[in-house]
Amino acid sequence: MSKGHVIVIKKKHGGHGDGHHGGSWKVAFADFAIAMMALFLLLWIMSATDKEQKSAIASYFDDPGSFRPKSSSRPIDFGGGMNTLVDIPKPGPGQRGREETEVVTKENTKTLNNTLIFDKLSDELQKLIGGSKSAGRYEDYIQLEETPEGMRIVILDNNKRNMFEKGSARLKPFYQDLLLELAPIVNKLSFRLMISGHTDSSGFQRRAYSNWELSSDRAQIARRTLVFGGLEESRIMMVLGMADRVLRNPENPEDSSNRRIEILLLTKEMEERLEDMFEPVEKDTQNFSDEESQEMNKALDKAIDNELPEEMVDDIRQEMLN
Repeated sequence: MSKGHVIVIKKKHGGHGDGHHGGSWKVAFADFAIAMMALFLLLWIMSATDKEQKSAIASYFDDPGSFRPKSSSRPIDFGGGMNTLVDIPKPGPGQRGREETEVVTKENTKTLNNTLIFDKLSDELQKLIGGSKSAGRYEDYIQLEETPEGMRIVILDNNKRNMFEKGSARLKPFYQDLLLELAPIVNKLSFRLMISGHTDSSGFQRRAYSNWELSSDRAQIARRTLVFGGLEESRIMMVLGMADRVLRNPENPEDSSNRRIEILLLTKEMEERLEDMFEPVEKDTQNFSDEESQEMNKALDKAIDNELPEEMVDDIRQEMLN
């Protein structure tokens, strides 16, 4: 090697030589893919929900703390008469460790909007229970339950404080106050409602006055008290007495919890079903066969033998002829 010529060898570190590439681009691409997935998911939700549901979703992000933790388990109604819940099961035999997403459909579940109304009613009742003249005054006497038919407010009797005088429909002052304070809360919501009276299974010695009459009279007293307290009369769809047919504590038929007043705030679907149930039947569908007519005449003759009032017999016979 001759003097005066110096050979310099340069080595590059961290560059992108042939056959070797860095991994930073993969992270960027993953971020991009996630962002696109979120965008498409957002667009899908926007197209699958109506105006009320969008408003409900927006209200959640405005104040997430106002939602109950368990409300996240309630699905959003995406139309078509059913809701979707996504369930990711554990891989089973033959799946080779691959997780599959199973879409489970559930019909007749509540929409997010109904859930929000239930939460609102629950909050109002909590204020009623805790914000009364004495804290916890009504705590042992009122319960709120969510059912497929609507939201049920249960006013419970208690051995410490009876709702009615025994065997009568005379409402005690404590429960009068409870219903009067409850009336404006129920009136705020857009539901029609049904009021039912319930007794325990203990009988009492009064001729021609059973638990049927007693429960009906008690339900009517509850209705009048609610109306006096500010509930619009037109909101009441049905008032009925259930006697002891639906016991809350079947193991102890005479338990005080069986004596109660229930106020059911009906879903729109349940309201329509009740209307359909009591709609007049078309006359064309009331054609009876000869055998059916004979059975009805036998029943009518038996009623006459039992001294049914003459005017009632005439009304029944005229209805059959029509």
